[in-house]
Amino acid sequence: MGCVVVTAVAAPDVTRRALVVDLDGTLCRTDTLWETLFVAWRHAWWLPLVLPWWLVQGRSVLKARLAARALPDIATLPWNEVVVAALRTARAEGRPTVLATAADARVAEACAAALGLFDRVFASTATHNLKAGAKAAALVAAFGEQGFDYIGDSRADLAVWPHAAQRYSVGRCLPAGGERLAAAPREGGVSAWLRLIRVRHWVKNVLVFVAPAAAHEWNSPTAWQAATLTFAAFCAVCSAIYIVNDLFDLGADRRHPSKRARPLAAGELPLARAAAFALVLLAVGAVLAWSAGVWVSLALGVYVLINAFYTGVLKRYPVYDVFCLAVLYTLRIAAGALAVGVALSAWLAAFSVFAFLSLALLKRAADLGRLGADEVLPARGYRGRDSAFVQGFGLGSAIAASLVLALYAASDQVSTLYAQPLWLWGAVGVVLFWLARMWQRAMVGTMDDDPVLFATTDAVSWGCALAVAVCVALAV
Repeated sequence: MGCVVVTAVAAPDVTRRALVVDLDGTLCRTDTLWETLFVAWRHAWWLPLVLPWWLVQGRSVLKARLAARALPDIATLPWNEVVVAALRTARAEGRPTVLATAADARVAEACAAALGLFDRVFASTATHNLKAGAKAAALVAAFGEQGFDYIGDSRADLAVWPHAAQRYSVGRCLPAGGERLAAAPREGGVSAWLRLIRVRHWVKNVLVFVAPAAAHEWNSPTAWQAATLTFAAFCAVCSAIYIVNDLFDLGADRRHPSKRARPLAAGELPLARAAAFALVLLAVGAVLAWSAGVWVSLALGVYVLINAFYTGVLKRYPVYDVFCLAVLYTLRIAAGALAVGVALSAWLAAFSVFAFLSLALLKRAADLGRLGADEVLPARGYRGRDSAFVQGFGLGSAIAASLVLALYAASDQVSTLYAQPLWLWGAVGVVLFWLARMWQRAMVGTMDDDPVLFATTDAVSWGCALAVAVCVALAV
């Protein structure tokens, strides 16, 4: 839907008329204020406590305080190539080019310096918010009525367009008498939101059914109901955490060969709406967990706290990060046990820790395989030369997981749970084969960024899962 404005009188053609462009949503496909917020928050955990006070003092104060603490990764911002091309054409014609934005001056100057396409910059300061009418007044004072062309994208530009000789839009909002530089970008549709919440990753939450199945609770409707509620709660909360991680990792994701296509990194979805959606998902997850039982709520709360610590601190420290990931996977299994009121077997806990530690290391190995010896994995702290350590430790963990499973198959406890326990040795062999094959794929560079997701589309992995299921069924 277009926006309606009063049509201004057309200006005479001026060959050296300034070309003025907006920043957020126009030159850049994202919102630099939100980008700055999450970068600053990553460096100061207490930031949400002072944000309301800064906002009460004025939006310009909020912008200035955030920019004084941190700036977004300017070099990786998703620039609008259509606007960049228009700026280059204007400079080639000898026209002045101007960046006019409500963003803080520090952010605006950094963006202008990165692109090297501007003669002047108009931006907000700690005492003056250069938005809408304030921006229009500043531009008219500098260039006169109809003395500049303006490229914008949103309703905030409605106050500026009538004062421009030529009015261009790269968004949904089109001024009267204006034209689009390009087709109006579609807001991220259902597909983008589904990719944002990582629906494919919900397969990891199937782990909540492992403990009930291992305790032979598969004939209990009550157990199935509790485990299903726990599964749904983890899906909602994990999706919220994925969104939060994406918000904090925007710069690192844009430097990654595949993560740069994620909806937030690519500028497909508004950061503010994504943050709000994460809060909604957290609330839904909390309600579902409470419905599954108080112990499930506590387990999910611990999961969120550990994940927050991982996101804020541990993910940047080698070794610590993979141990934290192994604990988070194992917590899913523990939550399933709490949901149905069964004890978590020491055998299952030990196998889970070693197996998921191996898979976490496998994920790092896949990333490190693309790096040179002295290159650093963005936002993770690993270097290319760590590859040998990661591979050795990961293979050792895979062998340890298989050994735990073998010792369990040989234990006296198995004979009380299974009529034909010898069939479990088939499962041991299949698990060892699968882990070995996954590591072989990673070491030759044919592994996806996430081994669990790779397994969901890998025919051999599905065959191994079926073989394990058959072995367990025959053992019962």
